Amino acid sequence: RSSRYIQLHRGIYLPIAAWGVLSREEQHLAKVLSTHRSATEPPVFSHISAAILHDLPIYGAIDETAHTTGQPKGAARPAPNLKRHRAPRRDAEITEIAGIHCTTVERTLLDLARLYPAEVSLSAVDGFLREEFKVKQHVDWERHGDWKATMMEHLLRMNGARGIRLARQVFELADPRVDSVLESVSHLQLHRMGFAVELQVAVPSPKGSNYYVDFEFLGLDLFGECDGQNKYLAAELRAGLTAEQVVYREKRREEWICSTTGNRMIRWGFPDVTSAQVFARKLQACGVMIPHIPR
Repeated sequence: RSSRYIQLHRGIYLPIAAWGVLSREEQHLAKVLSTHRSATEPPVFSHISAAILHDLPIYGAIDETAHTTGQPKGAARPAPNLKRHRAPRRDAEITEIAGIHCTTVERTLLDLARLYPAEVSLSAVDGFLREEFKVKQHVDWERHGDWKATMMEHLLRMNGARGIRLARQVFELADPRVDSVLESVSHLQLHRMGFAVELQVAVPSPKGSNYYVDFEFLGLDLFGECDGQNKYLAAELRAGLTAEQVVYREKRREEWICSTTGNRMIRWGFPDVTSAQVFARKLQACGVMIPHIPR
């Protein structure tokens, strides 16, 4: 094939020019679709591939290969851009999305929580929780508690499998109040550093409603806000305002919150939370004492 094409799967190619305009999720989905199309029997997509099919948020780089899961004794013929996993799999753990078979969202989250970095799995679990159990600022804690208990029961039945301890930690920390991937990763790093924080803290606004602050550092008279670029640059989040108007609005909001509560506020973005150590240096530069800096 010419260098102007990229191979998605055996015998399936796409022009590089078309490939370049796709998002990273769309690129992975194209590999999933090509694998599905060329298979003699419908594969069951899993792990990061199932997460994308379920439209779960993904943090960081996305695997270049599609992932499937088959029964432990099945054949595993190698194929380009495909990772075949072998693991026990019940029929109840398989669903169908637009004609494509994949693991259910619960099984997908279990696989991610056991086998992927906590940054990846927690972002996905939080994303599912806020879509399933949160409406505006209201969380259905009763339904969430039942769901969490069920997931813990699944982990108990998987006792002895790889990554169970990590998965338990992820499901314990996951919270439907978390509003974005940046907040998920921030929450994880703050947990690793030993901070006690409250999420989405309500502060009365001058108009009688509430402002919601991403994090309150308990006992420190300190608020923390996640400042992703999309807040200022994404048109769909600016509600018709210019980036400059959004900055001005945020400045007035922060002044009100700090003056009425007596707390100060610090802000951070994705580059600041790539690890607990990096985040600790950011917080220390803002005069915050770190309870524990992980190695």
